[in-house]
Amino acid sequence: MDKAPHDGFTLLELLITLSIVAILLVMGVPYLRDIIQTQKIKNSISDYQMSLAYARSEAIKRSGNVDIVPSAGGWSGGWTVQAGGAVLKSMDARPDVTFSVPGGTITFQANGRPAATVSAFNAYIADNTGVAMRCVTVGVSGMAHVKIDGDADPNNGCN
Repeated sequence: MDKAPHDGFTLLELLITLSIVAILLVMGVPYLRDIIQTQKIKNSISDYQMSLAYARSEAIKRSGNVDIVPSAGGWSGGWTVQAGGAVLKSMDARPDVTFSVPGGTITFQANGRPAATVSAFNAYIADNTGVAMRCVTVGVSGMAHVKIDGDADPNNGCN
């Protein structure tokens, strides 16, 4: 007599499979956390850079000043692009991202240039130096440029 084939897994096979999955998860989760936090930094910097470009183009189009104004809670609380007090665009809060931005409102004039020198806009994750800080600088022409920090020290900007 032949035995009928069994469908399914034995308890031992199931335990071995679950052990392998658990080991892979334990090894992979820290890397996944860094990837997610890196994306948060990239998205925040991209949104800020796009806000700068939008404010600059609106200033040229309207032949007048356009401001980028941080929320009452600072840049981490979001910001708005405004012309004559009217909100043209607003950006949401970024509670997981730390911003190091000296100064407040950024104003673009009708010629597309900033009204004053714009300090570097730095974004980083405060409790994770494994995620590179990103910095946006604005030149005298009003064009924004992004740099990536090379030394994992948020105290000295993007070097």
